[in-house]
Amino acid sequence: MHIKEKLQTFCKELKSHALQTVETVESIEVVSCGYKHGHTPPESGWEPLNCLYGAHRHYWLRFSFRTPSATPGTELVLECATGVKGWDANNPQGLLYLNGEMIQGLDINHNEAFLEADTQYRGRAYMYSAAMAAPFPFSVRVLRRYTEVDGLYYDLLTPLEALELLNPNTTEYKLILTHLEQAANMVDTREPHSEAYFASVAAAREFLKTEFYDRICSPEGKPAVHCIGHTHIDVEWLWTRAQTREKIQRSFATANALMERYPEYLFTLSQPELYRYLKEEAPEKYDQLKHWVETGRWEPEGSMWVECDCNLVSGESFVRQLLHGKQFFREEFGKENSILLLPDVFGYSAALPQILKKSGVDYFVTSKISWNDTNTMPMDAFYWQGIDGTEIFTNFITARAGLKNHATERKTTYHAMLDASFVIGSHDRSHQKEYLDRSLLLYGYGDGGGGPTRDDLERQRRLAKGIPGMPVTKMDFLLPYLQGAKAQFDENCKKLGRTPRWVGELYLEFHRGTYTSVAKNKRHNRKSEFLLQKSEALNYTDLLLGGSYDAVGLQNAWRTVLHDQFHDILPGSSIRPVYDGTDEDYAQVQTYCENQITHKLRSLAQKLNTKGGILVYNSLGFARTGTICIDGKTAELSTPIPAFGWQVVQPQNTVCGVSIVGLTAENRHYVLRLDAKGRIVSLWDKAACREVFKAPANAFTAYEDLPFQHDNWELADYYRAKVYPLDDDATVTAVYDGSRAGFRILHRYLDSTIVQHLWLYTDSRRIDFDHDIDWQRHHQVLKLAFPLDIHANDAAFEIQFGHVRRPTHRNTSWDAARFEVCAQKWVDVSENGYGAALLNDCKYGHSVDGSTLELTVLKAGTYPTNEVDIGKHTFSCSLLPHEGSLYEGDVIREGYSFNQPLEALPISAATGDLSETFSLASCENSNIILETVKKCEADGSMLLRLYDSFGRRSKAAITVTEGFREVWLCDLMENTLQQLPFDGRTVSVDVSNFEIITLKFIR
Repeated sequence: MHIKEKLQTFCKELKSHALQTVETVESIEVVSCGYKHGHTPPESGWEPLNCLYGAHRHYWLRFSFRTPSATPGTELVLECATGVKGWDANNPQGLLYLNGEMIQGLDINHNEAFLEADTQYRGRAYMYSAAMAAPFPFSVRVLRRYTEVDGLYYDLLTPLEALELLNPNTTEYKLILTHLEQAANMVDTREPHSEAYFASVAAAREFLKTEFYDRICSPEGKPAVHCIGHTHIDVEWLWTRAQTREKIQRSFATANALMERYPEYLFTLSQPELYRYLKEEAPEKYDQLKHWVETGRWEPEGSMWVECDCNLVSGESFVRQLLHGKQFFREEFGKENSILLLPDVFGYSAALPQILKKSGVDYFVTSKISWNDTNTMPMDAFYWQGIDGTEIFTNFITARAGLKNHATERKTTYHAMLDASFVIGSHDRSHQKEYLDRSLLLYGYGDGGGGPTRDDLERQRRLAKGIPGMPVTKMDFLLPYLQGAKAQFDENCKKLGRTPRWVGELYLEFHRGTYTSVAKNKRHNRKSEFLLQKSEALNYTDLLLGGSYDAVGLQNAWRTVLHDQFHDILPGSSIRPVYDGTDEDYAQVQTYCENQITHKLRSLAQKLNTKGGILVYNSLGFARTGTICIDGKTAELSTPIPAFGWQVVQPQNTVCGVSIVGLTAENRHYVLRLDAKGRIVSLWDKAACREVFKAPANAFTAYEDLPFQHDNWELADYYRAKVYPLDDDATVTAVYDGSRAGFRILHRYLDSTIVQHLWLYTDSRRIDFDHDIDWQRHHQVLKLAFPLDIHANDAAFEIQFGHVRRPTHRNTSWDAARFEVCAQKWVDVSENGYGAALLNDCKYGHSVDGSTLELTVLKAGTYPTNEVDIGKHTFSCSLLPHEGSLYEGDVIREGYSFNQPLEALPISAATGDLSETFSLASCENSNIILETVKKCEADGSMLLRLYDSFGRRSKAAITVTEGFREVWLCDLMENTLQQLPFDGRTVSVDVSNFEIITLKFIR
C-alpha cells in the first residue's frame, strides 16, 4: 500500500483547508519612487495598480480593509503576494506598514502578517522589484487560519518528511508511519470546516500528542542539532549598500514579527555595520532589537565590523575589523563578543588564530571551507593552530539537506531550512561524532530572504520532541552552543588521548580568482591601508609635540575602508555600481589622508630649528634609506631616515650609476640583458657570481580564463591549457631618471597595450618594474613570470603579521589544489645561500611552480560585472635577488619600503624648538617590525604595535622619544595586561615566534 503517498496527499488537503479567504482587497494604488527616506509615502502621483514592472525600481502601494470579528479557533492574517515563485536574492522584496507601523518584510518566503480582529487597517507596502524585469502582480488578501487544522498539518508533515530519509525496514519508520496513518484516518473530511470536521481534527491532534509525541517521541539520549535563527546579508554584492540598508529593515522587522508569536525563537546576526544601518534608518525598530537583546532572544555576535575577506586585508585591518566591531557591540548592547562568525569568506589566513585570541575571541565558526573543489576537510571540530602556535577552538557549520541511506556530500550551507531533511543532514555531515554529539545549523533565508519562516518554527516545535530515528533539535545561541561543544570536545579528547588539530591556513580550494578580480579595488585597498597608518603615526607625532589628533576623521576613514573589505567587495565578486561606490569611498579616504599628511608635515616643519632643506619623513618602524623626488628626478638617499620620524637633508646628488648599452644595463650589483621581446635573458649577480634566471624572465603570458562556474570568483585548474605568450617583438627604449635608469618596454597584445618601465638603481639591489596597462580582453588572465635558477621545494609567502611556506611541487592533491595562492607584499624563493623575492604594491594572486614565480596581474571576467577590469591599470613590482635567506636579504623590510615610500617636503629656514632629526619609536632587532602607531581609543596614550617577522624568539628593546612615564603590555583591543619596566626611553619585551605585541605608552 502507498501509505506514505496517501499521507502526503492528505497533508496537501489539510493545508488547503487551513486557510480561507475572507476578503480580496481590490482597490490598490501605486506610485513609483526612489529609495525611501523615513516611512512616509509620497502624497501625490498615485494610480490604480495593474502590475509592477521594471528591474531595480521602487514603489509605494496603498490599500485599506477592515477585519471581521474574532472567531474561536482562528486567527487572521494578511497575505501580500507577488506571484513570483522560487527564492533567490534578486526576487522582489518589500516592507509592510499597517496603520503607520513597520510590521515586517515582504518576500516570497514571508508574505503573511498577523492581524487583529474587528480592526480598520490602512496598509502601505514599499516594494523593490530587484532584478525582476518582467511585469509581476501584487495581490492582497485577508485570510482566516484555522489553528487546529494548521496545527494538525505540521503535526503530520514534520514526521512525514523524516520518513523520506529513514530506512523503511526500521522500527522507527514503522512507528512513525502507523501513528500518522491512524491520526489521518480519524479526520472526517466529508465537510471541511463543519463541526464534525473540527471535532475530528481535534481528536487526531490529541491522539498524536498522547500516543506519538508524548509516548513514542523522546529527546533523551539523542544527538542534538542546535538550531540558530540567522540571515546572512552581504553588505554589498548584487546590490549596493543603499539596498542593504533596506534589507536589514526588512530582515529585522520579519524576525521581530515572528519573535512576538514564537517565544522560543532565538536569532543571531553578525556585522555591526548592519546594526548601524538599522539604527539610522529605523530607530524605532532598533529600539525593539535592543529589547530582544536585553530579554535574551537576540544575540549580537560575530566580532568583526563586516564579514571581511581574510586573504587580502592587512594584519592591522584585521585588528581594526575586530576593534570597531567589538567596540560597537559593547557600547550598544553591553555585549563582549567572543566568536568570529564568518560563514561565507573565501579562505582564512594562518595569522587569524593569534589575532583572534589577542582580541578576546575564543571561537571561530565558518562553513565555506566545505566548498573545497578537490579535498574534503577531515574534521569539523578541532583546534586551529596559527603561524605562532596559538590555537582557537573551531567548529564548522555542518548544515546540509539529508541524503538517502545517510550518505554525505562535502558542501554545507549557512542558510539552511529547519526541517527533517536538514536536521538529519546536519547530523550525518558531522565527521567527528566520537568527539561531539551535537552539530550546528544556521537556518533562515539570506541576502534579503528575511531569515527564518513560520514553517521553520512550526517544524522545530515538533522536531524538538525527538521524533524516532531523528536527532533532536534545540533552539540555541552561538555562544552557549560553542561553550558546550568545546567542553564536550575537550573531555572526549582527554578520554581518547588525541586532539584533532589543523595547523596553518584554512585554504579554500575554490574562488581563487578573487585574489585578482577587479584589480583597481585591490590597489585602492592596499594604498588606503598604508595611507591610514601613515596618517595615524603623523597625527600622534603631532599630538605629542603639541598639536592635535583627528580621532573622528581617522575612525570614519577606517570604517569606510573596513566596509569595502567585505568579502564580496574586495575580492571582486560584486556588480559594477558597487565599484562605482568604492571608487568614491577610496577617493575620499585618499584625499583625507593626503591632506592630513601634508598638513601635519607642514605643521611640524614650522616647529623645526633648521636652516632649510628637504624634510624627509619615514612612516615605517625602522630606519631606512630610499628614494625621493627632487625637481622631478629620482634621488637615492645615503642618510638613513629614523623610524617613525624625520631627517632634514640637503639636496641629493642625482648622478646615475647605471650604464646602458643597447639592450644591456649594468650597475654595481648586476648586468642585465634583454632580448627583442623585452624579456630578461640574463641577470648576472656580480657579488654572488651567478645567473639569477634559468629561462627568459619578466615574461608576460595570457591564458584562456573560462571557469565553468562563478566567473569573477574562479580561476579553474585547467586555465593553463591555452597559452598565449606575449612573444612579439617589443618596443624597447632606454630611459633615465636621476639616480636610476633602465628601459621602457612596450608590448602590444591584440587590442591591449602594456607599458613597462624597468629600473636599475645606483645603490639599491632592487630591480623595479612600473606598469601602465590598457587591457581590452575579457576571459583572459594575464601573468608575469620569473623562472628563477634556484632549487627550492617550497616558497615563503607573506601573510598578515608573518609568512607561511607552501610547497612548490604537486606531490599530493592538497599541494596540487594550491595552484594559485594569495600573498601580501612579497613572495620569496630561496635555496641555502641564495634567493630572490618578488615584491608588489597591490597584487595578491601568485603561483610558484618549481622555481618559476608568477605574479597574476589581471583577470577580466564578465560576471557579475563585465567592465571594471577592462581599461587602464597601474601597478609596480620589484625583483630582489639576495644572498642568504630572505631574512639576511632584508626581504620583509624591503616589502614595507616598496609599499610605503618616503615623504619629502622642501622647507625653509625656521627657528622652532624641534630638532632636524626625530624618531618617535624604534627597535634595533632586525626581526621586529614596528608596524602601527596610533592614539589609544580610551585616552591620549600612544599605542605601538609590533611583531616578530622571522619566526624567531627574541627580546625586543624599543626606544621611544621623551614624554612617556609608563608602559603597559596590552591585548589587541587595547586592554592593559601587565606593566613593564621602563626607564623613560627604553622598554624591553619578550617576543615569541611571529608574536604580535601591543604596547601602551602613557604620557
